Amino acid sequence: MNLAWKSAAWALLLGSILYYVRRDALHYLFNYSSESFKGFWSERILIRMHVASAVTMIFTGTFQLWTGLRMRYMVFHTWLGRVYLLAGVFVGCSALYMGLHPRLGGVVYGFGLFLNGLFWLAAAAMAYYAIRIGNVQAHKIWMIRAYILCFAGIVGDRIIPDMTFVSQRIGTEALNDIGGWANWAVPLMAVEVWMQIRSFRKNPHRSS
Repeated sequence: MNLAWKSAAWALLLGSILYYVRRDALHYLFNYSSESFKGFWSERILIRMHVASAVTMIFTGTFQLWTGLRMRYMVFHTWLGRVYLLAGVFVGCSALYMGLHPRLGGVVYGFGLFLNGLFWLAAAAMAYYAIRIGNVQAHKIWMIRAYILCFAGIVGDRIIPDMTFVSQRIGTEALNDIGGWANWAVPLMAVEVWMQIRSFRKNPHRSS
């Protein structure tokens, strides 16, 4: 990937994160009122901690993908990774709870949210185990998977509900149910295909 494409990809990534964090997350942290939390007011402490940890997670995780930073400042990369994992463990566990007690949709939405949290915890555990045994390549791959699950849960979770033209046809609750799954399953599959294609090209099969 040339510099222009990389720059465009980074701009799109950071732009979408900043937009959705500013629009949908910051009010939970800076507007402590029932109007801000709406249906989550009864669980406002959990939601506030979840959002604060999620914002920390999405930004630290993004910097973990920056190859230049990782190569030049390995110690900083390591500590940033620890912050990312600690914040992510709380976010993942709270996602499990909220998946079992959904407020935006029914059982379908809740189970999708539950699996989003569960799969992130599994991917992060694999990434941590890989680096502990010195398998850097496997660590990178699992960190990418974990980041996609993180990004999808924070940013992707808002993209699908914004599709009002779809909700007009199938209803808001049905759209929320779709979002509970599609926001992480679709990008995870797309990135998995991309990683496998890169792997095939780097290690083509050669018959003996």
